[in-house]
This record gives sequence, C-alpha cells and structure tokens, in this order.
Amino acid sequence: MVIRYGNSLVARMVVRHIQGRTRGNGSIMIDVEVGRTPTGMRSFSMAYRSEFLRQWDAAIERGSRAKLLRENNLAYGTVHRWIAARDRGEWTASMRAAAEKPGRRMDSRERAELAQLRKENQQLRQKVEQAEAAQQILGKAFELLEHVTKSSAPETPAIPPALMSVAEYEQWLEGYRLS
Repeated sequence: MVIRYGNSLVARMVVRHIQGRTRGNGSIMIDVEVGRTPTGMRSFSMAYRSEFLRQWDAAIERGSRAKLLRENNLAYGTVHRWIAARDRGEWTASMRAAAEKPGRRMDSRERAELAQLRKENQQLRQKVEQAEAAQQILGKAFELLEHVTKSSAPETPAIPPALMSVAEYEQWLEGYRLS
C-alpha cells in the first residue's frame, strides 16, 4: 500500500503509524505530530520532546543516537538544547504552563461564530437597557396619571348620590363637572 503525503517528517511519521511500522531496532515511532509555526518552521510539542529524549536516553548502542537523529530528521544542536533545558529544570515550568493553557485553539469558523454571538449579545443587552428605560418611563407616567386622577377628583365621602342631600349632590355634580 503506497500513500503519498509528501516528504515531510510528519507525513513519514503518519504513514509509519498507519502502516504499523517500527524502527529497525524494534523501538516504536514517536506517535506525536510535529506542528508548524506561521513561518513554516517545525514546532515540537512537549510530548514529542519528552518521548524523543526518553528514546535518546535509552539509546546506548554504538550509532543508535545518530540513527535516532536521522530517523527524526533532527540536528544534534536541537537535541542538545532540549537536554540542557531539561537539566536546568525549564521543562517542569513549561509543562505547568502548558497544562494551564487551554487545550486547543479556535479555528476560523469558531472565531466567526464567537464574533457573531458577541454581536448578538451586545444587541440583546441594548434591547434590555431600552426595555428597562421604557419600564421606568411607564412607571413614572403611571404615578403621574394616578396623582392627576386623585387630585382632579374631589375628596368627597363615598356616599352614593341617591343618599346625598341636595347640597351634597350639587357639590358632587360640580366636582365631576356634570352640572
């Protein structure tokens, strides 16, 4: 079965992983993909580095480390920097920072959806503010109308007009401007 992915290290690793190949010395390929920076440089995750250095430390036969470098397409200087960083203890701080960092980045579709949801959220907040302002205005208008209604009606006892005297009835008619 021939699968063409190009000539990159990631492609070779994926093909070997798919086809179930192992190295000639029986060790298993590193099953962590190598990423790319925006400028096209390779970016190695902490999992890749730690697995590579585990295999580096286990390689004790003559020429096995050189073979490991060739198989992973790495320079000795890169590995030497990883070893020095591990020995200085920088990896533990880096691993802690990586553990605290969110697991994955958003793609463009998710970013667009988030922007759309934020816009919708802002519009809904504005609607709520308008509704609250309208509610306040209506409340004040109700209070004003209630006050106007109370002040326009004369303060008379709640006696039915049929039981009022003639003077009270005339006063009642004038209070409601019916005479």
